[in-house]
Amino acid sequence: MRPVRADNDWIRRQNLNLVLNIIRQHQPVSRAKASRIAGLSRSTVSQIVSHLIDAGVVAEAGMGGSTGGRQPILLHIAPGSRLICAVHVDDVGIMRGRIEDLTGNVLGTASGSVSGTASLVSSLAQMIGDLQCGRDSELVLVVLALPGVVSAQGTILSAVNLGWKDVDVVAPLQSKLGVTVLSQNATGLAGYGEWDARRSGASTLLYVRVDWAVGASMVTENQLYGGLRGSACEIGHMVVDPNGWLCRCGRRGCLETLASRPGVGRRLRMLKDAGSLSRVDLTDDAVFEWVVRNEDNPVVSRVLIDIAADMASAITNVLNLLGPDLVVVESMLCASDLFWEELSRIVFAQALPFPAGKPELARALLAEGSVLNGATAYARHYFYEQAGLCRGLLQLHEGLQE
Repeated sequence: MRPVRADNDWIRRQNLNLVLNIIRQHQPVSRAKASRIAGLSRSTVSQIVSHLIDAGVVAEAGMGGSTGGRQPILLHIAPGSRLICAVHVDDVGIMRGRIEDLTGNVLGTASGSVSGTASLVSSLAQMIGDLQCGRDSELVLVVLALPGVVSAQGTILSAVNLGWKDVDVVAPLQSKLGVTVLSQNATGLAGYGEWDARRSGASTLLYVRVDWAVGASMVTENQLYGGLRGSACEIGHMVVDPNGWLCRCGRRGCLETLASRPGVGRRLRMLKDAGSLSRVDLTDDAVFEWVVRNEDNPVVSRVLIDIAADMASAITNVLNLLGPDLVVVESMLCASDLFWEELSRIVFAQALPFPAGKPELARALLAEGSVLNGATAYARHYFYEQAGLCRGLLQLHEGLQE
């Protein structure tokens, strides 16, 4: 009999998730319409809705129009009923956090920094606690956007720019908080944010980010692709010049050594030392903005063209290997028309012809906050697909009739 009960439990959980997602996607929606969309009986849907209302996740939103008979009562996701939290740890140890409800309302933000791996978990717990402080609603999920290569178990296997290796994050933080904690590479979640913001119908999106580090991620059919080791799309460590500068990863000529902020700063300082540039008084954190402002300078324009060529080579390799239909690039460099035109020209010239036509190359819609936008979108998607993770919902779900 136990296998039968397991099957019944699975069916109940799937029905609960189905109805909850129909309400989310079609709100405000009546019980009758939700029943038609779900293909479930009205009594089953009404019972599930009653439990969701009791849990505070769904609320009635007034009366709908009627073509005859009684006006239907409309349903929507209740604002503030449950909380999700996202924290981004970037490539230089800056931490940014955000707390939202299930409808996407931002309820609070925080920022800080972490000095090293020894204090990472405690710093994360402190920030999450501060964001949650004074709020009565239940925190049901935390998503961490972490630097470097992140394992499926939530361990930072390698964060080259920070010098971190084999740092266990998710398990100790989850134990400390008593809340479900998920983790992904930060660039992966930024790509997920672009996917969520666009909803363009593209089946596969390749996201490339160029800043202090160079990274990429791929989203296909609403899922982040990380590969078996969580290191898929490490485009920053694709070798484009075998005789180039030594990278922190130990190899020479990685794209990151050429196109990142430190890499571009190094290019300019070498040109200054050679007498090609008369004055370059800037730090790496302002170098992208400087080259964009000075793109009319012949020497600077040459640097921008070279960076575009290096990036185009790496992007084209991924295009030809995996065939994404949309490539999104996020970087301050994209504000330079010269850079963007050269990048586009080389990518489309070198990409193999595809039966479905050329892939789309686009500037990012999101910039500041792209990682947190992606992390909270990822959290909402996970919650709605796995509604049983919430303790209140799980208890109610187990009480549903067969």
